[in-house]
Amino acid sequence: MNVTAKRVLASAIVLGLLGWLGCSDSEPQIERDAEVVEEDSGPEFVAWERSSEGSGGMQWLRGDLHVHAAGASNDAAPESTHERIKEVAVERGLDFVVLTDHSNSTGSDPWTLDEDPELFNQGPEFPFWDEVAELSTESFLLVQGNELSPVDPNTNQPTGHIGCIPRSLQDFDPDIAFVDRPRGEVTGGEALEQARDAGCLTILNHPYGPRWISFDWTGQGYDAMEVWNGGAGFGLYDEQGMQAWACDLSQGRKVTPIGASDNHNVEMEPPGELLTPPLGVPVTWVWTAEVNWDEIIDGLSQGRVAISDTGAPLEIDLFDAEGRWMAMAGGEVGEAEDLWVQIRGARKESDGSRNLELIKVLPGACDDRREEGRIIVPEANWEVVETWSIDRAGEFEERVEVSLAEGEVLFAWMVPESIELMGTDAAISGAIYAR
Repeated sequence: MNVTAKRVLASAIVLGLLGWLGCSDSEPQIERDAEVVEEDSGPEFVAWERSSEGSGGMQWLRGDLHVHAAGASNDAAPESTHERIKEVAVERGLDFVVLTDHSNSTGSDPWTLDEDPELFNQGPEFPFWDEVAELSTESFLLVQGNELSPVDPNTNQPTGHIGCIPRSLQDFDPDIAFVDRPRGEVTGGEALEQARDAGCLTILNHPYGPRWISFDWTGQGYDAMEVWNGGAGFGLYDEQGMQAWACDLSQGRKVTPIGASDNHNVEMEPPGELLTPPLGVPVTWVWTAEVNWDEIIDGLSQGRVAISDTGAPLEIDLFDAEGRWMAMAGGEVGEAEDLWVQIRGARKESDGSRNLELIKVLPGACDDRREEGRIIVPEANWEVVETWSIDRAGEFEERVEVSLAEGEVLFAWMVPESIELMGTDAAISGAIYAR
């Protein structure tokens, strides 16, 4: 390491200590200024910070991609109007919300669980498209999506729920009708194909959970996976979702991790109750330039995301030995040694400790026992590169040296030491890929 780089590293350590001494229990602020260092032998750069290529004009936006509203979902509280959802979302600092009302409910009576076969599969599935658009502003977006919900709770034959997030707000057909009935006769894979054909970014919602909402693994062409569903906090079902997502990564698939509330009652206050999650807990953070739907979709598609309920994203960045930035979540690098991973985030609470882990997913290491029609959790067999104990509220920053071989993937997560129901103060980063 040259003299300049050593001075930069020393300065970073001092700044980190000062930040630690000044931490508080208040909402963490992720805004940092860094010294620009110019080397004789190289271009201008900021040590241990993203270059202008990765950060110029960019910011973290927070959103909820799985919310149910009254009038178009037959199990949402009547208080959950579009207008009230927007009010609460803005109060909680969200930049965008996607309403994912259950499919077919719009062709049935929205105020009852009774179903009339004469109304099956008629749609329209996006009935309040125009009304929702009128509630959007330059600083907040409210978008109507859908949750295709083929399910058979009576016979315990799950098929799965698929989040359908419109990729475009200009040329999407909101009058489409999805086929999800009769119950038990439409597979999750068929629902996934319908969402993809409709022009949606597809999300495999809560792949594990109670039997009537779990996925049947009849298709794997999804763009994203909801690895953290707000119901019951961060719990065992979410840990199983993380295993499935990591197995996809192990098989060379670039799947975006998503966290969302699955809120059905907008008046529920954080931290919520066992099966009644509050709006915006957790959130998916998207690294993008502005509150613009095309750019948000691009960030989601590229995997420039983080998930948390802490009030701050869990950021993962890759640097060379001199502190030059190489990639962030969603980015790709070539195989190399003498690399450094930097993880930044925050804890919101101060009760107990949380394990912060840097995970390396190895190509082909997954014991993938998923098969059609069965709810089986795969084993990712990932490698824990490093573990830190985060035992205080406030911001943290950790750094560790790594090497990467072709096909390996890195991500970080911060979870309670014992993962049970109603886990809180957790966070997940997006992934960095070695290609």
